[in-house]
Amino acid sequence: MNFLENLFFGNVDPQARAVKTGSHADKLRTYITDHLPEIETALPDDQRGLLEKIFDAQSELDTITELDSFIVGFRLGAAFTYDTFVNTDTPYRDLNEKL
Repeated sequence: MNFLENLFFGNVDPQARAVKTGSHADKLRTYITDHLPEIETALPDDQRGLLEKIFDAQSELDTITELDSFIVGFRLGAAFTYDTFVNTDTPYRDLNEKL
């Protein structure tokens, strides 16, 4: 199957990725997970909900940012492809090209 067929049939999932074990991202995630219980127990009960709302808002913001990055990356790739295969504008002309 070619790329377009895979895309049509839902076989393309650019978000299907996992964090590499031991990577910087993995260490940051582990740090957050390990220290979150300390923060939750240190907060008064009425403020734990606020912390949850902050995490939810950050998660939503991360999703918006990831979508924007995906769109910008796709547009850059499309522009690169267009310039490579379609656009023939150059500062010079071929010697065998008619004026």
